[in-house]
Amino acid sequence: MRTTQKKFTEEQIEKVNHINIISYAQSKGYSLERISKSSYKIPGYGGLFINSDGSKWNWFSKDVGGGTIQFVMEMEGKSWVDAVKELLGITQDELPLISMVKEDKHRGEMRLPEKNDTYKHLFAYLIKSRRIDQDIVTEFVDRKLIYEDKYRNCVFVGYNNNQEPAYASLRSTRTIGDSFRGDVRNSDKSIPFHYPGSGSTVCVFEASIDLMSYLSLLRIHGIEEFNHALISLGGVSDKGLQSFLNQHNDIDTIMLCLDNDQAGHDACSKINERYGSKYKMLRHKPKNKDFNEDLINAAEEDRTLVARESLEDYINSEADAEIS
Repeated sequence: MRTTQKKFTEEQIEKVNHINIISYAQSKGYSLERISKSSYKIPGYGGLFINSDGSKWNWFSKDVGGGTIQFVMEMEGKSWVDAVKELLGITQDELPLISMVKEDKHRGEMRLPEKNDTYKHLFAYLIKSRRIDQDIVTEFVDRKLIYEDKYRNCVFVGYNNNQEPAYASLRSTRTIGDSFRGDVRNSDKSIPFHYPGSGSTVCVFEASIDLMSYLSLLRIHGIEEFNHALISLGGVSDKGLQSFLNQHNDIDTIMLCLDNDQAGHDACSKINERYGSKYKMLRHKPKNKDFNEDLINAAEEDRTLVARESLEDYINSEADAEIS
């Protein structure tokens, strides 16, 4: 009797079925709005509701629904096998903390978390664990772009045109046990975490730590003249990019530095399709999943052996020079 090998084990299927649909939707850049104690909706997708515990969803106008696998199949247009493959590639640490920000004019005031009386946990985490250059961490602290809250989390702050905090994300400094990341309540996702530049190019990242890692990699590669602006989207939604471009008419080039995974590739394609007719589109793709992984690997190598490259060589040697 001939037997066929199962593509996935029962344990793998159980694992992906327990991925929270709300967290997954947030990680893909969907806006969610709480409409009752028991459910959320995704604006623009009429009749699509997600249970508040993130276990089930229903799209009543299309008469479809189910669990996490079916959600990925419907929203991403994937087969059952491809949906399971994508979900298996996600770790819990990569999913955002569930913090529903209501995206409407009635959004309440965003209040920054209370500051700690020390920065030691922030410095230890970013410099020792994430291997970000100490001078860069110090500069970001001095610019009030980052600080440590009373729960020892890193807080990354985005400012509006009036230089008032309008967006903030949290990242746990824990390296052992449970950790989390997520947005502060009432954060405005259209206000990106932003490092200023004087040139006509903006570099776009998913996470603030990747943005800081990129600056650290430039130092490792001996690149001193770098005047591009850098923004972090806090995911893959382009709301922050759109707002930034509206406020900076001098920008003519967008360099996408999103993650080297399927979500990053899909987001690059969507952003290129939306902005490619008006802006020159470049992509600098990390060697690993993201630029922090690249930085950690580079920091573990003997820096005296790192070849000194120009900015153009560094970008073009690792990435598609221009998105077609």
